[in-house]
Amino acid sequence: LYDKAVLLLFDLFGLRRDAYDRFHNEETYLTDMNQTADFKRVILDYVTGTRILDIGPGGGVLLDLIEQERPDSKPLGLDISVNVIEALKRKKQLEHRRWDVIKGDALQLEEYVETESMDTVIFSSILHELYSYIERDGKRFNSQTVEAALHSAYRVLAPGGRIIIRDGIMTEPVEQRRRIRFLEPDGMEWLLRYAQDFAGRPIEIERIGEHEAVLPVNDAMEFLYTYTWGAEAYVHEVQEQFGYFTPSQYEECIRNTLGPQAIIRLSRHYLQEGYAEALSSRVEFMDEQGQPVPLPDSTCLIVIEKPNNRDEATK
Repeated sequence: LYDKAVLLLFDLFGLRRDAYDRFHNEETYLTDMNQTADFKRVILDYVTGTRILDIGPGGGVLLDLIEQERPDSKPLGLDISVNVIEALKRKKQLEHRRWDVIKGDALQLEEYVETESMDTVIFSSILHELYSYIERDGKRFNSQTVEAALHSAYRVLAPGGRIIIRDGIMTEPVEQRRRIRFLEPDGMEWLLRYAQDFAGRPIEIERIGEHEAVLPVNDAMEFLYTYTWGAEAYVHEVQEQFGYFTPSQYEECIRNTLGPQAIIRLSRHYLQEGYAEALSSRVEFMDEQGQPVPLPDSTCLIVIEKPNNRDEATK
């Protein structure tokens, strides 16, 4: 379903399918945006075991890192896109990599790997895409899609294994409002167009000047994530919702979905520094009184562990 949705977008906007979409080259963009942050390497600190499944491996940067840093591991990438799988297979052959990739549905992992066969399942910047593109009960932007992905991963996870999530986050408290002053002449045009085109939810805008507007903080940030990527990625970004849970909502979703036996070993959130750098010359970000404030946290890192026994689950 996800693959069909992406190809439909390419057809609608007349784009070349062989280009595929921006998020499968995320590591290239963020390397340019923030040379000092090796954002994917942090994930390796929480990987356990040798049988490691990377959901939505994109350009293969995380598969490469796992192979390099964990020589005894057996990394496996799974993606629904034929284009991505074919590109990764070419990369594997050209670079003589030992990791492998398979085409598959992240919501039906048991069809491709055995139950309780994986030590680590990784969702790195992919759950928000599943949330945004895959329909559940006839609608996109549905938290049941995230729940289904978590269920699927937990079923193939071995006792003692871990699910690692790195993805977008909404900030708390959600009732905060933020003022954006555009430093580029077409900034307000961007915002008004975005509010009209964004598929995820209605965007609330209070325009207070030619180049200024006040928005709920999470509407402001959802727009700025798209604004950061630029015009080339707009057609894709306007179809995606990067922040879909607050930190407390995420933990609640995990507990409700996986039950009390699932252990949340780590739950933290932070600002991907590259966003502040990329936006600093394009906008001023302020509170309602016009005082400069930092951008809120953009990204979460969550580690969920499947206990080895019932006693550990009660700790």
